[in-house]
Amino acid sequence: MNKHLFLVILTIIIWQNLSHQGYAQTPYCIYKNQNQFNISLNSDRQNNVIVIGRLPNNHYVVVIPGDSERLLNTVKSYITDAFLAKDKRGAYIHAGGFTNPQEAECVSNFLRSYRLDARVVYFH
Repeated sequence: MNKHLFLVILTIIIWQNLSHQGYAQTPYCIYKNQNQFNISLNSDRQNNVIVIGRLPNNHYVVVIPGDSERLLNTVKSYITDAFLAKDKRGAYIHAGGFTNPQEAECVSNFLRSYRLDARVVYFH
């Protein structure tokens, strides 16, 4: 066998294995002791009331464009209280809202590590 062909094949195999390993790791900004498959970001306790959904002061929102049930269920396997929403830009899955853009970027990167098209959008 040609040694160059062997080297190319070996490089491809090693690269695929290394690149897929990163998808199973939780980013540093997600709490290490928190179960990465049971994160709840869309509820807040205010006095004796639990508010669920889009919270008014959380302007930085992690969204995944689309509105299919299959996509929603995939997102819910990571963020349990994700939900479908719509605005003038179209339908999307609301993964979580934050007052801090760095926290939103962290969750967006977390979801992107699982190959979801997550992004941070600022809502007024």
